[in-house]
Amino acid sequence: MQMHTSLRRVLPAAAAITLLAACGQPGEVPGQLPYAEPGVEFSVQPVDGAACNEGAYRALVQWDVPPSLTSKVEVQVSEQRQIFARSNDAAGNKETEEWTSEGLLFVLLDRETGMTLAALEAGPGPCAGS
Repeated sequence: MQMHTSLRRVLPAAAAITLLAACGQPGEVPGQLPYAEPGVEFSVQPVDGAACNEGAYRALVQWDVPPSLTSKVEVQVSEQRQIFARSNDAAGNKETEEWTSEGLLFVLLDRETGMTLAALEAGPGPCAGS
């Protein structure tokens, strides 16, 4: 009987620890990119008519997050995770200046929890084959 009571205490704690470990730390970028939580849409595409300027181009960053997850989002850019955009809307977009380049990291976060909702690296855009 003693062992049964102990298991009832230990198993929920072990399950919670396993779940937290699977989620990673807030803001952590998964090793496999692109990444998105179920239902989250996130993209970085060259704007119409974008030109390549020494490997850089203007892009449109778009997001659509299920309202059940959050409506307060933040987009961070580069390995330094500089804040590019903040929004109180679950869906939105913002255009970059001419600094997007192939391999540049974009991360979509839940501002309230710090959870990574999506992450990707920009493609070559109009600079492909340049």
